[in-house]
Amino acid sequence: MPPADLILIVVCPIAIWALTLAFVLAILLAIDDGLKRLKKLHQIPCYRCRYYTGSLYLKCPVNPLSAGSEGALRCHDFEGPPASATHWAEPASRRPRPRLAKFFNR
Repeated sequence: MPPADLILIVVCPIAIWALTLAFVLAILLAIDDGLKRLKKLHQIPCYRCRYYTGSLYLKCPVNPLSAGSEGALRCHDFEGPPASATHWAEPASRRPRPRLAKFFNR
């Protein structure tokens, strides 16, 4: 067996395994980075703030540029009790009733 064939027989499987391990490691590192970012985003206090409106157009009248983003982690205007999403909505009498409500409201 020529030495070139021997090198190919040894080097190719090692290279394939190295590439496979590098790929798996890259995926694991990406998952770890994603989980760290997700934990950080779950610390954003906007949705528990009294100034949060829940509107798509203006989420926070106090800090509209950083509302719902990582910039809101350092919000100095955050205030206590949770904002209720219904105080901006229409009154219950104006809301259309669901179609199946007649079956469940007996």
